[in-house]
Amino acid sequence: MAAGLLLCTAWYYTILSGFFVLYCPVMYLMFFSHRLYRKVVDTLFALWELYPVALFQCCCNTELHHFGDYVNADEKTIIVMNHRTRVDWNYVWIALYHATQNPAGDICTCKQPVDRPADNSSALDIGGKSKIKFVLKDEIKNIPGMGWIMQLNFFLYVKRNWREDQVNLSQFVEYYQKLDYDYRVVLFPEGTDLSDDNRRRSEKFALSNNLQQYEFVLHPRTTGWVALCSRLRDSGLASVYDVTIAYDTPAQTELDLLKGRKPMHVYFYCKRYSISKLPKEDTALRSWLNDRWKEKENSLRKFYNEGNFYDVESNRPPPYRSPRPLLLAKIGFLFWTVIDIFFLYSLINSVMFQFWVIYHCLLFVFITWYFGGFHNIQYKLLDKVII
Repeated sequence: MAAGLLLCTAWYYTILSGFFVLYCPVMYLMFFSHRLYRKVVDTLFALWELYPVALFQCCCNTELHHFGDYVNADEKTIIVMNHRTRVDWNYVWIALYHATQNPAGDICTCKQPVDRPADNSSALDIGGKSKIKFVLKDEIKNIPGMGWIMQLNFFLYVKRNWREDQVNLSQFVEYYQKLDYDYRVVLFPEGTDLSDDNRRRSEKFALSNNLQQYEFVLHPRTTGWVALCSRLRDSGLASVYDVTIAYDTPAQTELDLLKGRKPMHVYFYCKRYSISKLPKEDTALRSWLNDRWKEKENSLRKFYNEGNFYDVESNRPPPYRSPRPLLLAKIGFLFWTVIDIFFLYSLINSVMFQFWVIYHCLLFVFITWYFGGFHNIQYKLLDKVII
């Protein structure tokens, strides 16, 4: 219990300290140079992605096991994953830290060359030129600190109301298209985690629609997937990664982590599909995703029964990839530790900083309530500010 409490406190405290110390000052760049603002804010988030890698792997001894393809950190892509637990996204950063170490010219398991653009990277391209963006439930944007940072990072929020979600998707695509900005979108097509209640609902859905009963995944929701893939294809989508996640002892909820019930071994199986290999028609795209989920169910059944994932194309287990050295993650952890100390010192000793914290809390509560979040303000400002 004590270890879990310390883990969750360190994780959330660092989010708060990073928000007030770094994000809040940088936020005002959006009113002067939107392109610079976008680069700096996403670089801060890429720096923070290093923190949970070190926190879980160095402090909690979590081992990440990566199978299959490497992930190109410089191409525009969609990453579709099964949603085993409510805290899966905590481990996505760890997985992508190790999965994006691909040597130039490596070939993925589907025998398709992984294109590598010319190296013209800058100091702001930490974690790759293509930044990570999540598709999230709309209510997450209200969470103090974490939700506010996600607003500034312009994630894609969904309300499960297709009329509103279509508008949000169009704004998301248009915003990054105007900036000529690449990203990696992480999507959980199941829409929710594999809890007992959700599994029973999925079984009822399968029974009423004469579909296969799943044990290790839920039936995916295909409407949002089709719309996202179709819209991004028109704006330079290069690939789709089908990612399967498994745990030795999963922490189903945040409360499990708080109680210290955390997995010691996390397994990721990544498979890359070039966008040219995906169908263009909506019905065929739905079938493509459903086929991937059937394969995922079979692969997970084999994994939990025999200890290996299964690649349907090669008819054998996917290759195991050696983990990436943790030096960069440790440097990131040290950086955020310094920010944590500065935040605590300033909060205790500076009246001005206390006012700064209170002011920005009230500001984000108001902006989220009145405008729906800072991502909506960024979208409206884009045409009015020097890009």
